[in-house]
Amino acid sequence: MTTKPQTDLEEIKELSERARAYNESIDRRVEVKTDETVALTPEELKARNRRNLWIALSIGAFVLLVFLITMVKVKDGLIAGAS
Repeated sequence: MTTKPQTDLEEIKELSERARAYNESIDRRVEVKTDETVALTPEELKARNRRNLWIALSIGAFVLLVFLITMVKVKDGLIAGAS
């Protein structure tokens, strides 16, 4: 272990060196490869397409539901305002 730093600047430099050494040790343990691609099997592609279709249909149904509820509320507001 190192000796006790005499000034704040020396302490900051020592902490910075320790943090750098720690980060380098982590970098050596964890190798991250960012240029890899994943080739999906035909079954996986079919499953992904099916999931995407169901998600799209669900979003469409939600939008339609919000639209219909809004139209009912607007209609009720117009009828109530006409009275």
